[in-house]
Amino acid sequence: MKMLINQFKRYRSNIPEPCIPIWILVILLVPSKVFSDSGDLSLKEALIIAHQSNPRVSQARQNVKIAESRRRQSMKFENPELELAIAKIPNDIGGENVLNSDTVEGEVSFSQSIETFGKRGLKISIAEDEKIQAELSLKNTLLEVEREVKEQYVETLLQQKSIILAQDNLDRAQRLLDQVNIKYNAGKARNHEIARAKLAVAKARNELISVQNNFEISVSKLNILLGRDMREETRLKDNLTFLEMEQNFEKFLYRALDSRSDILNQKQEISKKDKELQLAKRQRFPDVNLGVFAEREEALWGLGVGISFELPIWNQFQEDIREAAVEKKTEELVLDSLKREVELEVYQAYQNANLARRSVLNLRDAIKEANELLRIITIEYQEGEASFLVYLEGLVSYKETNLEYLETLADYAGKLAVLEEVVGGTLELKEDK
Repeated sequence: MKMLINQFKRYRSNIPEPCIPIWILVILLVPSKVFSDSGDLSLKEALIIAHQSNPRVSQARQNVKIAESRRRQSMKFENPELELAIAKIPNDIGGENVLNSDTVEGEVSFSQSIETFGKRGLKISIAEDEKIQAELSLKNTLLEVEREVKEQYVETLLQQKSIILAQDNLDRAQRLLDQVNIKYNAGKARNHEIARAKLAVAKARNELISVQNNFEISVSKLNILLGRDMREETRLKDNLTFLEMEQNFEKFLYRALDSRSDILNQKQEISKKDKELQLAKRQRFPDVNLGVFAEREEALWGLGVGISFELPIWNQFQEDIREAAVEKKTEELVLDSLKREVELEVYQAYQNANLARRSVLNLRDAIKEANELLRIITIEYQEGEASFLVYLEGLVSYKETNLEYLETLADYAGKLAVLEEVVGGTLELKEDK
């Protein structure tokens, strides 16, 4: 509604006063994107949508709610037990004997089980660990989805930029065909030049159709990741720009080992296993059942209290303790192995991103040279100093160099997204102007 009000203020200055109520009704009824850049989407907005609507993220959030529900349940005491026992019922009910408190004998008892030696506290703590693990799994899912969205956004942006490049290539090929026709009519071009120029136009048109199709498919994939209808029309706002990454592998590795959700999750698992081991050891100490009872016998009432507990004679839980100790040791070994895997992942992602970075830097000079080459051969061809084939080859070289640069930029952005995921958070990137 706030957005609608802002839209109304924007247009109010151009609306006659008597028409304002009508315009309010129109703004409320017409979809708001009519008044905005329809379908335009930035990467930041895409990530926000994915956080809200991606199915895997939603499922991970539900798992957090389940873990929270189990934590609250663990804080509750066991339900008490009420027992009614009738020892004697008079015969001939309805005759001389009447069923009432004077004629019935029996017992009423109430008992409550109480966990001793901190067992209940350990169970609550274990449930809290499981909730923390669910939250860490949610964080890990968010990082995975963010990486997938960034990669797909960049791929879609590459296809969108490729459409512009393909359209520019088609326009240049069409202008070349027009120039060849003029020269042919003036007797300065041959038939094979016209045929070659027509082939260039046809090829450029097919390339444009192909990249448009690739863009539509890429948009569908992006929409699926965002939890939207795959056919929803989307245009991307951002540009493919070079972002300088920090050249410090040790800092990346330290951050990953310190903050990655899977490592934190594994540490939490070890903490949980340690509490499960403590709980297994304390199972040797029996729980206590406290009871209160009232009984009636021979017209006399009796009240009393009782206590009962299990004697760990035949089963002293040795195997449970041994199993819990082995499970804890196993999880510690898993953590050590995970740290080594993380180190390799960070190193590999860092090296790949750095290689892509150097490729972008190498191609930036090539872009300048391609632009200058196109300018020179265009002038030379118009003045008759460059042949038709030289000019045609120059157009192809210009297009391929620009496309390769865009693809390298997209590849670098994708490698940065992977590096962010393996490090466990957003990187500090600076735009190189």
